[in-house]
Amino acid sequence: MPTRLILVAGVAIAVALAAVLFLSPSQGLPPDAPTEDDMAAAIGAQIMGHLYVGHVPGRAGEVMTVPKPHHYLINQLALESLGTDEPEIKSSHPNPWDYTARVPYVFYGPGYVPEGLEVSREVDISSMAPTYARLLGMEDFEADGRPLSEIEPGPEPPRLIFTIVLDGGGWNVLQRHPGTWPNIAGLMERGTSYVNATIGSAPSITGALHATFGTGFYPLHHKIPGNQMRGPDGANTDAWQENADPSYLEKPTVSELWDEQTGNEAVVGTLSYEGWHLGMIGHGAQREGADHDIAVLWDQEENEWWINEDFYELPDYLEEADLGRLESYEEGLDDRDGIDDGRWLGHTLEELRDPELAWRPGTPAFVRFNGDAVIDIVRRERLGEDDVSDLFWLELKMPDYAGHAWNMLSAEEADVLTEVDRQINRIKRALDQQVGANRYVLALSADHGQEPLPEHFGGWRISTEELKRDVEERFGDGLIEKITTVDFFVDRDFVSRRGVDLSDVARFLGTYTVGDNIPEGAAGASGVPEGRLDDALFAGAFSTEYLQSLTPERISSFGEGTYEESDLLIGEARGRWE
Repeated sequence: MPTRLILVAGVAIAVALAAVLFLSPSQGLPPDAPTEDDMAAAIGAQIMGHLYVGHVPGRAGEVMTVPKPHHYLINQLALESLGTDEPEIKSSHPNPWDYTARVPYVFYGPGYVPEGLEVSREVDISSMAPTYARLLGMEDFEADGRPLSEIEPGPEPPRLIFTIVLDGGGWNVLQRHPGTWPNIAGLMERGTSYVNATIGSAPSITGALHATFGTGFYPLHHKIPGNQMRGPDGANTDAWQENADPSYLEKPTVSELWDEQTGNEAVVGTLSYEGWHLGMIGHGAQREGADHDIAVLWDQEENEWWINEDFYELPDYLEEADLGRLESYEEGLDDRDGIDDGRWLGHTLEELRDPELAWRPGTPAFVRFNGDAVIDIVRRERLGEDDVSDLFWLELKMPDYAGHAWNMLSAEEADVLTEVDRQINRIKRALDQQVGANRYVLALSADHGQEPLPEHFGGWRISTEELKRDVEERFGDGLIEKITTVDFFVDRDFVSRRGVDLSDVARFLGTYTVGDNIPEGAAGASGVPEGRLDDALFAGAFSTEYLQSLTPERISSFGEGTYEESDLLIGEARGRWE
């Protein structure tokens, strides 16, 4: 071949190769990717400590994600709503930042709880179970948390310990709607309130935190990482197997240990919304020698109370839900907003009852309906009437539900909180009458705060669909089994076969931007401000190997962090990681 032709051919090949390299997706780790230590230092010691005790190796996803403050993962982007008067209002809240981590922590009980005391030191919800154990005189109770020193045992144990958990009722929600909870404020004034209480671990997700309330252990030890987890067979599954099955909870709760100590004479129970909340009371009859504790959950599709009766008991007086009563409360919703138009805050009864919209549990009517069921249980089970202390746990799902449906900033959220507060006062009056005003302890907290509209705070919604495509373009198609709101579950055989370094996947997320996450040709993409395209979406991401390698000393070395939302405390409190 003539030399000239060889040169021309060589140039053509070189140009073609350059074009392929230029046009092909980048592979592997970008050269400017931060290290996991870099990301941890930016996030800070307090939150890294929460992430460490909240991660369950082998059960949680193999890469934990930490979106920047007011950023969160969703399935699909809705860019068309940007800059309009009808923004996307649904939200997600598993982030670890201060606004989701800070929760009310209130104890009331004359004779056991100091009156009018405000405590500023750092505490977290893992102290609830050991505090109850101390009140009940239970020796050798083991937990990660420590009893609250201010709450002293009396001459006799309280006849009833009644716990209320506001699902999604963290401080940022209460402070957004300050006039809606006068009765909760009254409990604070007449009891003891811990103003620097946090959830103690991250992510801020229901299933993990209710188990911490009940056991006193963090997820690292009670082994419930959240609502989803990797089961013993390696498959992704619901943490309570979608059937109120407590098999995956690996620590006993204070309630079930007390029940066993009393020969099952104590009444232990809960009224909650779904199986994820059963970590408050424990395993029921699944434990050897235990009985069927009372547990009442709501089946949204069938509109009825239910429970897995292999392990728990559904009281016969709740076997048939009084839907007529619920409907009558729904018909009264129109009177609550001051506008006589047959609607509640613009929503018709047909919409509120529509099973596809699934809004029904997010209304004040459903709060009142739950209150009726609680009062039934208190009276019919004769809680606190004998010398054997009873423990009851009430989870009120409605603030969280309304926040997911209409956002925590909404008038709907405010009205739900108003009714929650009324029902709490109603329950207190019933306990005063039945048990006696100085014979019970009432505690109130929340499992997390909520995410306001990100547009108000410089946040962004992250498309998991596009994120999955982009990660697999770099590290191999088939790498990711599932992306949740908090983590990546990967194909572990794929990782082993292809030699993928999950630390590289985590570090890549440290470079991932708004522009990267917008699919090519996405509707509404032109409405994204050009100045936002290079904004990083994640404060950090961490492989399970990295999280397992952390020690208290190393966590402390990360310092304060660079985000305002990294500081979980107010005033002079100092955390255990600093």
